[in-house]
Amino acid sequence: MIEHNGKQYKVLGVCAGGIQEDNVTELVQAVVRNAEPLGFRTLVFSTFTDLYKDNAYADGEAGIYSLTDSDLLDALIVMPESIKYDKVTYDIIERAHSRGIPVISMDRRIEGCVSVVFNYGDSFEEIVRHIITVHGCRRFNFMAGFKGNSFSDERISRFKKVLAEEGIEFDEKRLGYGDFWSEPARRVTEQWLERPDELPEAIICANDSMALEVCHVLKEHGLDVPEDIIVTGFDGIDLEKYNTPRLTTCSVNINEAGMAAVSAAVRLTEHQVLPDVLEIPYRIRISQSCGCVPVNMSVIADKVMQLNSDFLLDDNHENYMFTYLARGLSCTKIPKLVEVIHHYCDIQTWCCVDVDYFSDKRSKKRFSGKFTDRMRLLMYTVDPSKNDTLFDTLSLLPDMDETLAELGSLMFAPLHHEDELLGYIAFRLDVAQPHFRFKRRFTMLTNQILESFRIRMLIERANTRLAEMHVHDPMTGLYNRRGFYKNAVKLVRRLARNGRQGVIFSVDMDNLKGINDVYGHDEGDKAIKELAAALVKCSAEGDICSRFGGDEFIVLSASSDEEYIESYGRRIRQALAEHEARARAVFKVEISIGAFSSMLSSAEELDESIRLADERMYSEKRSHKREAPRS
Repeated sequence: MIEHNGKQYKVLGVCAGGIQEDNVTELVQAVVRNAEPLGFRTLVFSTFTDLYKDNAYADGEAGIYSLTDSDLLDALIVMPESIKYDKVTYDIIERAHSRGIPVISMDRRIEGCVSVVFNYGDSFEEIVRHIITVHGCRRFNFMAGFKGNSFSDERISRFKKVLAEEGIEFDEKRLGYGDFWSEPARRVTEQWLERPDELPEAIICANDSMALEVCHVLKEHGLDVPEDIIVTGFDGIDLEKYNTPRLTTCSVNINEAGMAAVSAAVRLTEHQVLPDVLEIPYRIRISQSCGCVPVNMSVIADKVMQLNSDFLLDDNHENYMFTYLARGLSCTKIPKLVEVIHHYCDIQTWCCVDVDYFSDKRSKKRFSGKFTDRMRLLMYTVDPSKNDTLFDTLSLLPDMDETLAELGSLMFAPLHHEDELLGYIAFRLDVAQPHFRFKRRFTMLTNQILESFRIRMLIERANTRLAEMHVHDPMTGLYNRRGFYKNAVKLVRRLARNGRQGVIFSVDMDNLKGINDVYGHDEGDKAIKELAAALVKCSAEGDICSRFGGDEFIVLSASSDEEYIESYGRRIRQALAEHEARARAVFKVEISIGAFSSMLSSAEELDESIRLADERMYSEKRSHKREAPRS
């Protein structure tokens, strides 16, 4: 439930798969259309593919349903036949029930849910009986769906029942399985047409998609529908209206189904008792493919114009999205990425990514169907000032109460690479013109752009680290010999342009071997790090500190005044003493230091200055040895 401006609104969740498919679109539209008048705000969680294939990609898609764990929901509608993966469906339902959320199942009976189901059987019998009694057909072929599928098996059973009641023998050779898809249906039809002496009078199809393909194949072979062979479908899909002839088929009142599901949600949230099953009938729709309705050429022209208009709209959007992909893949900086996504998305869109999306380390949750506990709002079209906002994942969006109260319905779709969740996109849902195919295209390309951007970002970081390792000493973090010369050359050029001297300090530890021998090499390494830290602390800004190897350090400084040079060694020794006092060190780090100041204008002069500084450092080291007490 949400609250805004003193008003409370119940929230209805809807879980669907392949939402851009016509039959799923119509069901979702019917639910959302009926929800608001009955006091609900609606959150639709959907993939753009069904999850029939159990693979990594499907696992990534299914991650969007984890958002149904949000405390915002008061009731949940699940559409199992669109999701097509029972494990996912039952997991959604189980998690909802564990939190006391009532669940309505649409298009399948599920125990523990109120199930809104469609009565397919009676209307399917009616359509078969119509072809027999009205058109006098006695020789039938039947195009079934998947072998072993419950929907397909029921329609085969009903078909056989009507034939038996009408005294017609069922011929097993006239049964084919088109798998509910066009391509398998085409293969089966081609096989039937190889036996011209056994052509049927009618072909009964278990759904419209197969019936449309059958019509196309028959036409390719010079056979007219319905003059030569009658064809019927089932389901009443939107694509059927563009076919000539229009199919005689069966369809359900989608709005009635949506109203039944939402009304059930209302009653369940009020703790009313409902029957386990609410049945919505399919109804026969007599049309042209059986010959009962004549073909109207003016209507055909109108349909062609509409189809052409839809094609042009889709083509324009596809070209627009190709430009989006090209620009998105070229992004190298986050602000530019945000700008491009903003430019090409719908008017009200939120792009949210996992909180660790820009990090080198990724949460294991993202590979197990869950988003990170916190999300980052990468982009919001209406108010860019909210970009980069962090929010709790199960609140779904920043300012969710206000947003949902004002907009009425939102849709959430997953962003992922295989089974790795990247985030999700939220769209304002316009129930009149949802344009789910456009949303699908935008989401898929955003997936590609985000994954490409992340890979580029990781490669750049790895290259930067490699470059750092190439010029830095891994133990101390100071420049190594290579890093010293790379940066020293730049400083030498600047000094030469300004007519200023530079100074080289050569610093060497006096007692490293003794520390290693007595206390071990780990302590010797600590001593080296301690000296390196003292060099950085005591050097002026812009000085180049380096470890040439072992306990040998070289510093190039532009601060060549005498006071700085004379005090440099004293300040380092003081820094070492202060550290040793704090750390209560058992040994003392002692150094020898030599300095040489001169005008520098080339690498050769730099090397000569280092040699002369080394000589002075070694001279001091020899004096330290002479001064050391004899045992």
